[in-house]
Amino acid sequence: MLDQLKTIYLRTLNACTPERLVRAAITRDMPRDVVAIGKCAGALRDGLDDVDDALVVVPEGYRLPVKRSQIAIGGHPDITAASFEAGKEIRAFVDAHDDILFLISGGGSACVDLPLTPWFDERDLIETNTKLVASALPIGDINCVRKHLSAIKGGRLAARVKRSVTLVYSDVSTGALADVASGPTLVDVTTKADAIALLERIGGCDRIVARLRDEECPETVKHIDDSRFALIADNRTLVAAAAEITSSMGFVPVVVEQQIESEIGDAARDLLERVSRLRSGEVLIAGGEPTLVRRGDGKGGRCIELAVRMALAEGERRSDSLVRLPVGSERELSDWRVRPTSASDTSVQSSSILPSLHALLGTSDGVDGNSGVAAIVLTLPASFDREVAERELLRSNSLAVAEEIGETVMIPPAGNNLRDLYLLART
Repeated sequence: MLDQLKTIYLRTLNACTPERLVRAAITRDMPRDVVAIGKCAGALRDGLDDVDDALVVVPEGYRLPVKRSQIAIGGHPDITAASFEAGKEIRAFVDAHDDILFLISGGGSACVDLPLTPWFDERDLIETNTKLVASALPIGDINCVRKHLSAIKGGRLAARVKRSVTLVYSDVSTGALADVASGPTLVDVTTKADAIALLERIGGCDRIVARLRDEECPETVKHIDDSRFALIADNRTLVAAAAEITSSMGFVPVVVEQQIESEIGDAARDLLERVSRLRSGEVLIAGGEPTLVRRGDGKGGRCIELAVRMALAEGERRSDSLVRLPVGSERELSDWRVRPTSASDTSVQSSSILPSLHALLGTSDGVDGNSGVAAIVLTLPASFDREVAERELLRSNSLAVAEEIGETVMIPPAGNNLRDLYLLART
C-alpha cells in the first residue's frame, strides 16, 4: 500500500505545478510586465509566454526561471541583508512600470522586504521577525505584524502603480490570500492596534510598539485603485488533484474538506481517528499545515514530526485495546505482547487486534523543514523507543526518530508550495 500512496503523492505534485496552473489563469487583458515573488516565483514566471518585462524575486536555493527575467535572490526562512536588496530592486522595478501583473507565492515574507522608514529600520524587521517565528502565533497573526513594519507589504507595493492584477498561488488558509507573502498587493484589513496587541502578547517588543503608537506612523493600505486579484491554486487544489488520482487508481477517496491547522499533537490524533473509520479500499486525503513550535536545533519538519506523533499516539491507542485470555489458553501468543494483571488472568495485545495503518505525510514543495526530505511513508504500529522519541521531539529532532519508524522520501524541489498533503489507508 505504501507504494500506491507514493504514486498518488508524486502524481499529485506533477498535476499541481505552478507553470501548468498559472497558464490556465491568464487572460489577454492582463498586464504584460510581471513581478513574481516567493518560492514558486521562477516556475510561475515560466508559465507565461507573452511578457514584455519581468522581475523574479525568489528565496535562495529555490528554482530560478528559465525564461528571460531580471532575478533578485532574497533570504529564507529568515529575513537577511539579501531580502532588503531584493526589496530595493522590486521597488525600483515597480516604480518604473504603470501596469503590473503580480504573481505571488509563499515564502515572499522573508525573501523580500523593506522597512517602513523612518519608524523602523532593517534591524527592527530582522529581530521582530525572529521573535514572531519563534512564537506560537498563527501565520495570519505573524503576517499582521510584518505588514505594519514593512514599506512593501500590506498592499503598499500595488499602491505604487496605476493598475495591477494579482494572481496568488497560496500556501495559507483557504480564503486568506492577503496572508501570502504578507499581502504586498492586496488591501489589508488588520490595523496597527491589532499588531500592537500581538506584540504585547509575545512580549519583548516595547520599542516596536512605541513606534507603532506614533500617530504619524501610517496604517497599511485599505484601498487600491484599479486593482484586482484571483486565486491560481491553494491546498484545496492539491487535495482535489490527489482525490482524482486516487480514484483513477481504483481506490475510493475520502476527502477531509477542512484544512488541518491544529496543534501538531492534536492533528496526529485527529488523523488517526479518521483513518480508523476507513473501509478497505478507501484512502483518506487531507491537507493543511499543523502548528509546530520549534524547540531546539535538531533536524525535522512538520510532516516528519506529525509522523512521529502519530506513531506515539497509535501506540497509546493500541495499549488501551487489550483483550483478556484465561491463563492456560491454547491460543498462540508468539505475536502478542503479554502483560500480567492478576494471578488468574493475563492481558495481551497483538498487532492483529487492530488493522495496520499506512500513511504518507508529504510537503508540496519537496522540502520538509530543515530535514532534507520531502515526505515520509510508514506503517503503524511501529517498533521504536518511546522515551527516546519524546526526548528527541523536545529538541525538534524528529528526523532521527522518523528514519527508524518509516521510510523518508527525497525528491528534487518540486516547485510547488500548496501546504502539505496527507494520504492514509488501513489494511
